[in-house]
Amino acid sequence: MNNIKLTKASYVSEYTVNLEFSTNEKMTVNLERFIEKPEFSGLKDQEIFKDFKIEDGNLVWQNGAHFAADFLYGLPNETELSCS
Repeated sequence: MNNIKLTKASYVSEYTVNLEFSTNEKMTVNLERFIEKPEFSGLKDQEIFKDFKIEDGNLVWQNGAHFAADFLYGLPNETELSCS
């Protein structure tokens, strides 16, 4: 996973986001389990959660919370998990 960057991100619902990476791979991730951690508690308000952007290839919020692209790339794809 060298130099993986986010190229697109869009809000889906609750704490779920569609992502597209510099590898042209697309995935859907649910970040709800991370919102319980103190460093992400400011994202519990879904209006704040929705207000993210891509900066330097990572997913970031105005309050300083962020997820690195390589971390997001390693998460399970929710779309694949729901196809059983």
